[in-house]
Amino acid sequence: MVVPPRGLITVGIADLRADPDDHSELVDQAHLNEQVTVLGARSDWRYVQGADQYFGWVRTDQLFEIPGSNSDGIVAVLLADVHERESRNSPVIERLPAGTRPPQNWRAARPGEPSTQPEWVEVPLRSEVTASGARSGFLAVSDMTRAGEVANRYPTAADYLKTAEAFIGVPYLWGGTTALGLDCSGFVQQVYRLNGLALPRDADQQAVLGRRVEKARAGDLMFFGAERVTHVALATSATEFIHASMDGGVVERRRLGGDRKVLGIRRYLPDVSSE
Repeated sequence: MVVPPRGLITVGIADLRADPDDHSELVDQAHLNEQVTVLGARSDWRYVQGADQYFGWVRTDQLFEIPGSNSDGIVAVLLADVHERESRNSPVIERLPAGTRPPQNWRAARPGEPSTQPEWVEVPLRSEVTASGARSGFLAVSDMTRAGEVANRYPTAADYLKTAEAFIGVPYLWGGTTALGLDCSGFVQQVYRLNGLALPRDADQQAVLGRRVEKARAGDLMFFGAERVTHVALATSATEFIHASMDGGVVERRRLGGDRKVLGIRRYLPDVSSE
């Protein structure tokens, strides 16, 4: 999990270009005080994703870069159980997927307890009474990030691969976006989201963002289908990938071959090394 820096546009109109060059193709524009996500750097340029999910290079003199936001208190496991009481043996009344930032009521240490970070945090569920009658529950602090545990930097392909591998074995579920079940586009969307990059929900929408490349490398998305995009996978190399498979029933590793036709490959991170 990575929290990339944010950027605040400091001019009336900032051009986002296909390459870090003033004469490169204009792909989008951002306006004064709009926030962007900063994903890479080259010299006096930053590679960003705007609020409309488009990607491009913007000049550093048109951007104020802000370090990654506070990354404490994010659910850091695929699924975190919220318990009725401060015990893993108590009933589970809610489950929170990775990346959730739950509202928290940190409990002060009780008399006789060391005044260190507690083992549990109370989570208001902000809903009607649950089946057990509780209006809030308890989440183990060990299932959440703590100060310094999440890198505040530009994401890399290795970050996406590490996150994707954690989902291997999760069951396939049409429409699913959590470790309880995922479909193909929900899987890659969550892998990217947990590392600071936003993608649309459906594979055909994902296939029009980023830029088209001819040969896949780790972290790219491969799109499949007969005449239109119907499936997406995360490349681990030029010929291998991880995907949520309807046929296999789980998130799994596969190689290119068989009757799957690659319609396109898209890249969302910059080609250059971040500085």
